[in-house]
Amino acid sequence: MSEIPHTRENAVKFFEKYISPEVKGKKVIDLSAGSGYIINEFYKAGAEVELFDLFPEQNTYCPVPCKYIDLQKPFSVAGSYDIAILGETIEHLPNQFFFFQEVSRIIKPGGRLILTTPNSSSLRSRFSQFLMESEHYSTPAPNETNAYTKWPGTNDGYFSKLFISGLLRLRTLAALNGLTLKKVYRSKASSTSYLLLIFYPALYYFSRKNLKRQIKNDPSNTAIYKEIFSLNTSMAVLTSKHLIVEWESSSASR
Repeated sequence: MSEIPHTRENAVKFFEKYISPEVKGKKVIDLSAGSGYIINEFYKAGAEVELFDLFPEQNTYCPVPCKYIDLQKPFSVAGSYDIAILGETIEHLPNQFFFFQEVSRIIKPGGRLILTTPNSSSLRSRFSQFLMESEHYSTPAPNETNAYTKWPGTNDGYFSKLFISGLLRLRTLAALNGLTLKKVYRSKASSTSYLLLIFYPALYYFSRKNLKRQIKNDPSNTAIYKEIFSLNTSMAVLTSKHLIVEWESSSASR
């Protein structure tokens, strides 16, 4: 797994389990294909694939040509996709609302968005934010010396993990664009997060207290507040190193 460039082991393992014979004939778009390894697994399973990247020359695995895309500009993509993939990229995008807006436009009602990103909602990451305001307590937050990288030989570049978002923020941005959270997948656990479960009773207490207050003040949105409470107290969310989330496009928003 470690030999696959620009691809996290947790994401690779997830997609290898996720892909099944049911994807055959499905229209799948990878919006940040990188080396092309993951989308090639869909291709081998019989899916009709399209792949895009800010640096399409990275593709070395998939025989389908990779095309250029800038995820912060209107997608030059037409069609109605069954599955859209964004792996290890949302944390590099300044305008994440725009990304969800465009994805909602290109996937069909009932279509899925699968997103993978470092899990800043884990207890380890929350502790790291407290200590260093960073993704990990051993790594300082990006600064002006390393926050932006120019791609060799081009005028394009990309931000480092300057815009890492927690699950609740991503959920809100997606919901505003008609995407309903379907599942958060458990990934490899962090030993630090397990140690920090000593604080779980306090987290649960304050989350529960907020839930009761929100329902009392706005009972018409009880289902939303319960979902947020469930996510904020989920062991899968709090202990996993990686955030792997699946959303579904709502027909009501189309």
